Amino acid sequence: MNRMGLKRIRYLIFVVAVGFLLTNCAASKEVKAPPKDYVYPLAEINLEKVFVENRGLRVLEENASTVDDYYRGGVQEKEEGEKRVKESGWEEARLQLEKSNRYFRVVLKYLPEDEASRNVYGEQMIIFLPNLLIADNDLKLLTVYKNLKNEGKAAEAKAEGQHYLAESLKSVKTE
Repeated sequence: MNRMGLKRIRYLIFVVAVGFLLTNCAASKEVKAPPKDYVYPLAEINLEKVFVENRGLRVLEENASTVDDYYRGGVQEKEEGEKRVKESGWEEARLQLEKSNRYFRVVLKYLPEDEASRNVYGEQMIIFLPNLLIADNDLKLLTVYKNLKNEGKAAEAKAEGQHYLAESLKSVKTE
């Protein structure tokens, strides 16, 4: 066998060995999905974690262009709305929670199911629960509308919240 043929064989063996090692490394990093009926504890999935994961540059409705932008914007508006509820700023809370729901409805057009852990890019995982967050917003809006003496809207928020809660529980079981 000539020198050129020997180099090619060595190179081929090297490529196969590296490919085998990389495949094994990738397989060992693979995260196993929990069973379908797994109930996620509050320690794994909670609202504060969702807020922390989505802090950063403020997403404006006119600048949102991807599903991730709309989800992040919805979470940011929800966080602001919750602050207003705690301060009893009912009208401001209403505006922010309704805006949050608008963002989440855009997300649900493209990704209708909640996921306990969604890969957004690279290895970055986020808690992705648009249905559950809308249901929670509606629960807060129920309080807001009652304080604003708008019983009709309160009834709508309750019905809508129940619908989105049921949708969330179809894909992710939470405590």
